[in-house]
Amino acid sequence: MVLFAAAACLIAGVSLPMLVVREFFIYGQRLSILDGVTALLNAGDWPLAMILVLFSIVLPLVKIGTLLALWWQREQGRLPRGWLIRSLEWSGRWAMLDVFVVALAIVAMKAHAFTEAYVAGAVYPFVAAIGLIAYGARAVSRAPSATKP
Repeated sequence: MVLFAAAACLIAGVSLPMLVVREFFIYGQRLSILDGVTALLNAGDWPLAMILVLFSIVLPLVKIGTLLALWWQREQGRLPRGWLIRSLEWSGRWAMLDVFVVALAIVAMKAHAFTEAYVAGAVYPFVAAIGLIAYGARAVSRAPSATKP
């Protein structure tokens, strides 16, 4: 199912290196979203770390869970609950914010004279997860509900 693939891509995108930073053309560091959260917490920047956790991990997982609940309700022949649909619509508005944050981090690091930053391989499964979640949302919202015999 698409939603399980989205969950697998999300886990890979969050835990594998997403950003490569080189300073003074010698020292290089590969960072994942989890590494970024840990670094922010260690630096005492817990509000920023919590925002990153919320938009990069929690909201996508909530959206996957909500879509699974909607799918299950439709499979049981019941109409989906209104609060599930509203939470799905609300979380969809924030789907690409985390990708925007990564892009801003790269631009900010490239602004320094001796720092080079570029995306690593985990960007692809992360963006795939966002796309699969969007596809799953569209499929669940358009799927006809099953009728009970």
